[in-house]
Amino acid sequence: MPHLVIEYSQKLEDSISIPALISNGQQAMSETGLFNASAIKTRALPYRDFVLGKSHEGSSNLFIHAEVRILEGRTTEQKEALSAAIFNYLCEAAPEVPEISVEVRDMHKASYAKRIPF
Repeated sequence: MPHLVIEYSQKLEDSISIPALISNGQQAMSETGLFNASAIKTRALPYRDFVLGKSHEGSSNLFIHAEVRILEGRTTEQKEALSAAIFNYLCEAAPEVPEISVEVRDMHKASYAKRIPF
């Protein structure tokens, strides 16, 4: 359990190693010390078709958005630190990407179900 979902412009696949982005994102989550490293799940989803606000001439039309889903119970300070850690990692990993955002979302324990391997 926590989930790091990295959404990105498919065009980035020409300039960034997506497997490295996933692996290093997993590492950035682990380094926060908030989670057991073996519990973190990281994945990436490319988007081919999208609109980023109002288009500007010369716009690169590149983005990365990370959604971090965690079980409720963390403090505001912990969530801010987590968001900052992921944001800083993505900015370092993709300095040519002008649109980078991170959102930390609480998942309610009562509505979360998980199958554990036998």
